[in-house]
Amino acid sequence: MLRFIQAAFFDVDGVLIDSLPQHLELCRDKAKEFQINLKVPSIDEFRAAVSAGVKVSPMLDFFLAIGFPEEDANRAVATYDKEFATRYHPPAFEGVDSMLRALRDQGARLGIVTSNTRENVTPVLAESLDAFDHSCLFFYDKEAPPRPKSSCLTEGARRLGLLPANCVYVGDQPADLRAAEAARCHFLGVTYGWGLLAGDSRFPAVGSVDEIPKKIVDIDTKLVTR
Repeated sequence: MLRFIQAAFFDVDGVLIDSLPQHLELCRDKAKEFQINLKVPSIDEFRAAVSAGVKVSPMLDFFLAIGFPEEDANRAVATYDKEFATRYHPPAFEGVDSMLRALRDQGARLGIVTSNTRENVTPVLAESLDAFDHSCLFFYDKEAPPRPKSSCLTEGARRLGLLPANCVYVGDQPADLRAAEAARCHFLGVTYGWGLLAGDSRFPAVGSVDEIPKKIVDIDTKLVTR
C-alpha cells in the first residue's frame, strides 16, 4: 500500500488515450479543407518538437504549432469539439483499466487534469472513469473559464483533503512537468505519449501504461525512506 503518495492525477492525451495519430490526421484534413499549403509533421517529428519545448495545448496552440495561420487555427478550434470525438475515434491505450485498478488497490485516489474536453474524453474512457474521484475531473470545457493545470492540481488535492506533496501528476509533455512543479506535487513522465523522451534525468519515467503502478510505488518508497 502507498504511504506517502495518496493520489494520482492523470493527463489524458498521450497518457490514457492514444490520440496523437488522430490529431495529426485532423490537421491534414483541416489543411486540405482550408486549402492551406503546409506539411503536417510525422509522429516522431511532432514528439521531438514538443520535447524541445513547443507548446501544443490547448488546441489553439496545437494548430499554431503545426503551422496553421492564426485565423485558420481559430477556425479549426471552432469545429474541433464537434468533429474530433465523432469522426476520429482515438482508442484508450491497452492496459489502462488494469493499471487504474492496480493503483486503486494500492490505496491511491485518482483524478484527471487535461487540456481536452469532457465530450472528447468520456466516450473513450467509458467505464474506466468509474475508477476516478468525480470531484477531481478537470476538463478544458467552454462552459467554465479554463484554469491552468497547476491550479487544477492544487484544487484537486484540496478537494481530497491532501497536500499537493501527497500527489503525483502523470503527464507526457514538458508543460505537464512545469504544472506539477508549480503545484508542488510529484511528477511521473510517460515516454510513450506526445513529447517526453526516454533518458530525461529531470523526472522518473515509464515507457508503457502497465509500468505506472510500480513506478509510483518506487516514488512513494523513496519519499517514505528519506
